[in-house]
Amino acid sequence: MDKRLILVGGFPQIIEICEEENIDIVGIIDNNIKEKKIMSYPIIGTDNDANLLAAKYRNIPILITPDNPKLKFKLYQLYSSCGFQFANLISSTARISSYSSIGSIGTIIYPNARISTNAEIGNFVRIHAGCSIDHDVQIGSFSNVAPMSVILGRVSIGKNVYIGANSTVLPDLIIGDNSIIGAGAVVTKSIPNNEVWVGNPAHKLH
Repeated sequence: MDKRLILVGGFPQIIEICEEENIDIVGIIDNNIKEKKIMSYPIIGTDNDANLLAAKYRNIPILITPDNPKLKFKLYQLYSSCGFQFANLISSTARISSYSSIGSIGTIIYPNARISTNAEIGNFVRIHAGCSIDHDVQIGSFSNVAPMSVILGRVSIGKNVYIGANSTVLPDLIIGDNSIIGAGAVVTKSIPNNEVWVGNPAHKLH
């Protein structure tokens, strides 16, 4: 894990994880130009400055902190086109099976998350605090699993999926690309691409 980072977005929880892992935050790229610092770390520019910042900080990887999958993908396109390299951030208190694989760039795993045997986690995935990812689960790139969610065994989650806080996905289901699962939902059926499901048991939001 890289020990020097630039953050894209000043999410306080991400800053705290960096501090806990003794990672040096060189600066923050944030579009809130009214602020000069976030939690004592300097704002070094905005998204509009991406090319200039890449020239100045080309040897320092960046970490995209927003958890909205569409925004995260948009920021990835912007910063990769400028030549930035991307880092992972994995809390030392997360429990990750040695038999699981974690994406090599952009993935953030919060404290006290648990990832069980034979899970496959893509790039730019975020797994929040207290989540439980069971055995043989697959999570596609740019997806987000919000705090305290439980994904049970052999679930396949597509790309750009947002799973709300305290959700439960039952075993052997497929969650399609670009889908959204509302907070507290209990998913008992597979979900097609591009749909929003809420409730217990979860149902399609019309």
